[in-house]
Amino acid sequence: MAEGTGDPRQALLSVVVTNTALALLIVLGFWVGVFAARRLGRTPDYSLAPLGFAPPRGGTLRGLGLGVATGVGALLMSLVVNPITVFVLERLGYPTRSTVQQPFMRGLEGWVREDPTTAIPAIVGVVVLFGPAVEELVFRGALFNGLHRLTRFVFRRVAGKPPGEGPGRTAFVLAAGVSSVLFALLHLEPVLLPALLIFAFALCWLFERTGSLLPVFAAHATFNSFATTLIILSGLEILRVPV
Repeated sequence: MAEGTGDPRQALLSVVVTNTALALLIVLGFWVGVFAARRLGRTPDYSLAPLGFAPPRGGTLRGLGLGVATGVGALLMSLVVNPITVFVLERLGYPTRSTVQQPFMRGLEGWVREDPTTAIPAIVGVVVLFGPAVEELVFRGALFNGLHRLTRFVFRRVAGKPPGEGPGRTAFVLAAGVSSVLFALLHLEPVLLPALLIFAFALCWLFERTGSLLPVFAAHATFNSFATTLIILSGLEILRVPV
């Protein structure tokens, strides 16, 4: 999730605190829902598998490989879509200067330059690992997954169809659309909006296909690792790249 300008250490700490609170809120909310359902006579268990804490369908290695491939594909897509977005926004007279992501990345680059032994593990741990893990729990495991189940239930009730039947594709598009738009908007960068929207749709498809958070985490971590690598290399003055 996007962070503003200022001390990069404080920004990363804010990410950790906020994301930890979100993850705990989702898990506790899920368990409260299970408790309420059991009190009403239903028999769900407290397993977190419905949130995606389960092995990928088709096997773990296949799921990880599919996730990495999705992340690489999303990265290549963004290298094409982002310049097109900049061109369109400029032609329409809208500003394209980054006010959130770029200052944040420059702050991280400066931190790497000043204290690489502390900065590099912290940046990789938060930006590549912890952040994507929590974002996938929030946006795919909880939001998309919950909306998808809800829309399928509503469509079945309206159409009078038994479980297992109904407009699955329509339910998927609606749930993926809402969760993906929120995911893209919360990054607070108009230039990145189209690419993030496409990426989020791909992550929803991947989650639906595998039934697990592991592949979507692998895809998200792969996607974030490119910018993280550029930040680290630039901070170490190994590779001069604009960030």
